Amino acid sequence: MRGAHPPFNDALEMGPNLLPELFATFLRLRLNLVAITGYIHQAFLQLQLDEKDRDLTRFFWFRVTRDEEGNYNTTEEVICYRFTRLPFGLTCSPFLLSTSVWELATTHKATFPTAATLVDRSTFMDDFVAGAEDDNGVIAINYQLTALMRKYNLPMGKWASNSELLRNIWKVGGLEIKPITQVLGVS
Repeated sequence: MRGAHPPFNDALEMGPNLLPELFATFLRLRLNLVAITGYIHQAFLQLQLDEKDRDLTRFFWFRVTRDEEGNYNTTEEVICYRFTRLPFGLTCSPFLLSTSVWELATTHKATFPTAATLVDRSTFMDDFVAGAEDDNGVIAINYQLTALMRKYNLPMGKWASNSELLRNIWKVGGLEIKPITQVLGVS
């Protein structure tokens, strides 16, 4: 039985679902000869909470200290911390991430027209899935999307593509290439 106060997540507005439909995302991918997928590295943690909202994300945890060798140690003292970044488990976190990426794409549509258009309909949470008719198309997507996401410090990674040319560009750049990947959880 709950007390007089509901859990924090129950009191938060979820916001509308801004994610594209999975089936439509898969179909759009399959309409192209060349595919590209990527991942926003630690997407939620890249979004900074406004200073006035940080008190709402307080939590208790053990004090952490650092010794002379640079190692972190947990003490027995419990103190109150505040999140400065968007936590994973909040009811509104998916909406806040989606709307931030949408705002980024909308703001920079003139500079990155291909990537901005694709971000809205090809990004499911922190996964990006798109395709193009040829190698040049996915290379353009890769460069534009990487540059666009840098505007909000949203680093892209876990790139995959069936374009041998693009994979060679990544290898030269020192990126790890996986021979088999998943698209939105599907092999």
